[in-house]
Amino acid sequence: MTILQTKDLKKYYGTEPNITRALDGVNFSVEQGEFVAVVGTSGSGDYVKIRLS
Repeated sequence: MTILQTKDLKKYYGTEPNITRALDGVNFSVEQGEFVAVVGTSGSGDYVKIRLS
């Protein structure tokens, strides 16, 4: 059973022409009983992904 799913997740900051894409088209799902870790280098969008999910 899927307990969390994202499709085409996007998060942009700023205004034209200076837009920063923190996330751009992220897809993932988490099934019941799975252990998931979201990791990334500083500024890679890993924290934003968790907050939006």
